Amino acid sequence: MDLTSTFTMDVVHKAMDGLSRRHMAIASNLANVDTPNYHRKNVSFEQDLKRAVEDHHHRGARTVATNRNPLPMRTTRTEHYNPNPAVMHLEHIEPRVSEDSAMRYRLDGNSVDVDNEMAQMAKNTQRYMALANLEKRMVEGLKSIISNAGGAG
Repeated sequence: MDLTSTFTMDVVHKAMDGLSRRHMAIASNLANVDTPNYHRKNVSFEQDLKRAVEDHHHRGARTVATNRNPLPMRTTRTEHYNPNPAVMHLEHIEPRVSEDSAMRYRLDGNSVDVDNEMAQMAKNTQRYMALANLEKRMVEGLKSIISNAGGAG
């Protein structure tokens, strides 16, 4: 993983956004544990993010194979031309919130299991903290590159 890549940083930010949204959904589930007929919320984004990363890497492999090295471009509007559809795809990934209808319901129609939600919250928090640490290392690496660039030559 190239720690100086803006694509890598964008992926980390998208993952952190998704995990943040999941955290809010879990908190909402816990807050509604006693609400009759409440269906727990679920957040998914990982498959879309994985697909965008794979598309980006496959495009990069083809670029290297043809000895072309196009400059990455970023669009500010969806109507703009974008020669790098993987980045455009990444920009449009949004976490999807859905109701979990596969769960067995309690007698009051509520589908929240406190123990499961707490376990999911802990797992989600660990993932978010790992990404926050990765982002910190990436920024420190960029700072090091910038500060050492003046002494080269």
